[in-house]
Order: sequence, then C-alpha cells, then structure tokens
Amino acid sequence: MKTHPQVAHLNPANTASEPRLVKSAALAAFRMLRTTLEAAKTLPGIAAQATADVREAWEETSRPKL
Repeated sequence: MKTHPQVAHLNPANTASEPRLVKSAALAAFRMLRTTLEAAKTLPGIAAQATADVREAWEETSRPKL
C-alpha cells in the first residue's frame, strides 16, 4: 500500500481581507496618544482657572460677614 504525505495547514494563510492585529493595535495606541496630548494642551488653562477660583474663595472667607 502506497501512501502520499499531505501537508495539513494548522494556521490559515493571512489574506488581505483579514485584519492586521499589530497595525490595528498601533493605530489605536497612536489615536489614544494624540487624544491625550490634545487634552493636555487644555490643562494650563484649567489649572489657571482653578487657581483663581481657589484664591477668590480664600479671600471671600477672610472678609468679615456683615
């Protein structure tokens, strides 16, 4: 009895239609980084406003009530 070996592919071949995991992960990471950087640009303004609010509240507590 003669046998012919056949190759059994355990992993399917990558095709163009399959999502690319590494690229998708990199895109998600870069988008999150860019969003974080854009949000960080607003922090100085928010911190300045918070400082002014705290200063005003402190001054208001030092005034005697009439």
